[in-house]
Amino acid sequence: MLQTVVEKLVESPDLLKQVREGNASLAGISETEKAAILDVFEENSQENTVLGICYWK
Repeated sequence: MLQTVVEKLVESPDLLKQVREGNASLAGISETEKAAILDVFEENSQENTVLGICYWK
């Protein structure tokens, strides 16, 4: 399930933005997992968001 969520976030930068802003939630994902996901995406610029998925493969 975690990998599916990450893949959706990679496919939809708008959804990632909403999650960061607190306007969307990640159902079935713990706060620790959410923090880890956002941490990986924060390390990469918006242009390199695809690199974020490499951590989850």
